[in-house]
Amino acid sequence: MLAVATLIVFILIVLLSPFDREQKLTYHIANFWGKFLIAINPAWDIRVTQAHHIKKNKGYVLVANHTSLADIVLLYSLGKHFKWVAKSSLFKIPFFGWTMSLLNYIPLKRGKHGSVRDSFKECQMWLEKNISVLLFPEGTRSASGKLGAFKNGSFKLAILTQKPIIPIVIKWAQKAIKKGEKTLNLEVQADVKVLAEIPTKGLAENDFEELKHRIWNLMNQELTTT
Repeated sequence: MLAVATLIVFILIVLLSPFDREQKLTYHIANFWGKFLIAINPAWDIRVTQAHHIKKNKGYVLVANHTSLADIVLLYSLGKHFKWVAKSSLFKIPFFGWTMSLLNYIPLKRGKHGSVRDSFKECQMWLEKNISVLLFPEGTRSASGKLGAFKNGSFKLAILTQKPIIPIVIKWAQKAIKKGEKTLNLEVQADVKVLAEIPTKGLAENDFEELKHRIWNLMNQELTTT
């Protein structure tokens, strides 16, 4: 069912992309894909709260913790328009990766000189158009579910563009697909909680460390609260 749904989404986006240059329609199809995958798993209990913090037609730097390949499916359930930064290898996956390219998601080649800079510029471009960009500031999935150390890029980007940051906390998603595994668990309970925006207007470039630690503490507090 996953493969069939992904193929259908790919075909629809291929057909609609030439007529949807601003992608006001095709992102809805991607969001539907995520919601559909959740809906066809009746044992998946996914709770989304406070999505109203993400306002329409306003660009944010969205930062989410990362524990599972299922995270992006859960993030689609927010029903919001965003571009997400992902490792370039994902873009090579038939249909799924091709769809990511059609939707102008942002590839990042780890360890390749210039890739981070190019991804950063692409993020800036979308934010200037008031389209949000989603990043996983840990840089990789956490095997334990605990919040890992944050890299600097998300926070430098937010300050450079003077766009607010919205933290998104995903709980228990690692139970869906654990790191190092490919099997999808049938019974999953997960929470996706959108926190209030953190303004960056007036912050200087050297304020990114304080901003990074502030947001890490906010997200970690949410993750460790039962």
